[in-house]
Amino acid sequence: MNDRAMVHRRGMRGSLTTARLDLHAVEPDDAEALHELFSDPQTHTIGDGPLLDIRETQSWISRRQACRRELGLCWYALRERASRRLVGNCGVFAGRTGPDEPEVGYEISHAFRGVGYATEAAVAVVAECARVGLPRVWATVRPANTASLRVLEHLNMALNRSETDRKGVLHYLSRVP
Repeated sequence: MNDRAMVHRRGMRGSLTTARLDLHAVEPDDAEALHELFSDPQTHTIGDGPLLDIRETQSWISRRQACRRELGLCWYALRERASRRLVGNCGVFAGRTGPDEPEVGYEISHAFRGVGYATEAAVAVVAECARVGLPRVWATVRPANTASLRVLEHLNMALNRSETDRKGVLHYLSRVP
């Protein structure tokens, strides 16, 4: 069995814990709480913007579950350990660079930004990537997204290249875990 098959067979754990957060693999039961984030225009500014129909959120969860089953990559719902409130989501997916070098992403509810939850969750997720032997983790970010750039600095990610797409400049950063 080659190294790639071993990584995918072993896969990422379904739950992680940090000092302030519990991370668990997204499930259909998370749809309502996640949809609150995804339908909020102040929170969900990625992609084509807020999701208007809960079925879009349910479909997103299904895609993340399939990615976990098929590739061993995990996307997590983030809950405050003390209050159990859903504050965001974070994980890795087979992004622009493919499943062997996944892309990390995160989204924190507008109401909970500025307290380090994105950094805390992303550090745990990247550490989990290293644990399962993924050779590199990527991130993409727009130059104007200074909050996300700060998170990526904490992950010790470095600019690899920049490209221009229909929305403008997109930075590609990477890190070898």
